[in-house]
Amino acid sequence: MKEEKIIELKDLLKRCPVGTFESLMLYLEKRDLAALEIFIVGVLKRHIEPEYEQLLDGERAGLSFIDDLGIDSMGMMEIVMMVEECLDIQLENRELMQIQTFSDLDTYIRGQLDLPV
Repeated sequence: MKEEKIIELKDLLKRCPVGTFESLMLYLEKRDLAALEIFIVGVLKRHIEPEYEQLLDGERAGLSFIDDLGIDSMGMMEIVMMVEECLDIQLENRELMQIQTFSDLDTYIRGQLDLPV
């Protein structure tokens, strides 16, 4: 990966929790699925209120973006744009309407990356 792309990604993720950028790099270099999940959690934590962050540290599969994490449609668009930029994928708007939970998002991203679910 080119140095300028690494700098761009680091800048994009600078307000995410510590370890988010490093997890993205680990995923991109080694396709480490655990690192991909840590990256996704970091991006989500960047876009939610601090009092909800702890929810992402436990069982998160069924967490609802709206009901549990307080993510509105604008927040979801910011999350999607960040994920698209970092993973170099395109998430389809009509399919995004079906993504309601962490598990939905994780499954969708893995599908776009052609990874096992």
